[in-house]
Amino acid sequence: MTISNKEKAKTLAVITPLVFLLDQASKWLIRQNLALGDIHHVLTGLFDIVHVRNRGAAFGFMAGLPESVRLPFFFIVSFLALGLITAYFFRMKDGRRSVAVCLALILGGALGNIWDRLTLGEVVDFLSFHWYDRIANFRVAGWVLRFRLEWPAFNVADMAISIAVAWLMILMLKPPKEGN
Repeated sequence: MTISNKEKAKTLAVITPLVFLLDQASKWLIRQNLALGDIHHVLTGLFDIVHVRNRGAAFGFMAGLPESVRLPFFFIVSFLALGLITAYFFRMKDGRRSVAVCLALILGGALGNIWDRLTLGEVVDFLSFHWYDRIANFRVAGWVLRFRLEWPAFNVADMAISIAVAWLMILMLKPPKEGN
């Protein structure tokens, strides 16, 4: 379904703040109800609500850098990305509503994590999936590879971004129909 620039703007104006507010409300609830490092078991061995902080990017990437380097880097990259996505949003030739929704989800999620960095210096994560605290062992060319069967904790902003990126990749494989 093709949408106009006015409809794209409306999509952006509704979805982006909604994602941002859901993200910030959920993080506020975590900060109010769980001490840093606490765990609340929801599905024993599979899913927990935790209170952890991520100083880095995805999977803690760059978390070990000094704050004087890490924070400016993330702010510059984040604001550059926000600007590029927003510019693309209004200039995109693909007028499918689904593409507009994906970009609005990414913007809302990015704003949620940027706000954490601005106000806390790190991102609050709280959703933790794992497989019974097990460790996988693989032998590859004489090497033993070991890793925990868990996904790093994440938040609502991360979910919005991940879902939108996956959805965009699917949309890229399926070009718009003629006339759309």
